[in-house]
Amino acid sequence: MIMEKHAMDCFFAKNVKRWVAVKADPVSIRSVKLFEQRSGEESITMQVTHDLQRYFMGENVDFSFYDVDLSGYTPFQQEVLTATRSVHWGTCITYSRLAGMIGRPKAVRAVGNALGSNRVPVIIPCHRIVSKHGPGGYSLGVGLKLELLRLESIEF
Repeated sequence: MIMEKHAMDCFFAKNVKRWVAVKADPVSIRSVKLFEQRSGEESITMQVTHDLQRYFMGENVDFSFYDVDLSGYTPFQQEVLTATRSVHWGTCITYSRLAGMIGRPKAVRAVGNALGSNRVPVIIPCHRIVSKHGPGGYSLGVGLKLELLRLESIEF
């Protein structure tokens, strides 16, 4: 099976009140789609997009007030991801400390696996959970985890 690589970019076109999604490969445009914003969606979508932009520019942004859909996760994963949301900007804790926070001090490896299932990185800041001996793993790559930690002035 041959896997094709496509890049996708998305932005909100305010003047027509539509999301625009562009998909392209290295030499050609594959598709352009326009999505209508449903009533009530604009506020949260625009707000989280704005907050993510601020975060990636190095600003301390609190994402803990956003409601995150945790359906599809096991109760244990939900517990881990919910507890992770309490770890604030510029701080990190160990996997073992997080396991203790949820009352399961021996479930360190399971905590790491649950963090690996996080569908909303940054919003649920799993990059702030580290190993006793270094940064630990990250589903999007340890290099990106280190970049996110540096963005928050945490050096390893």
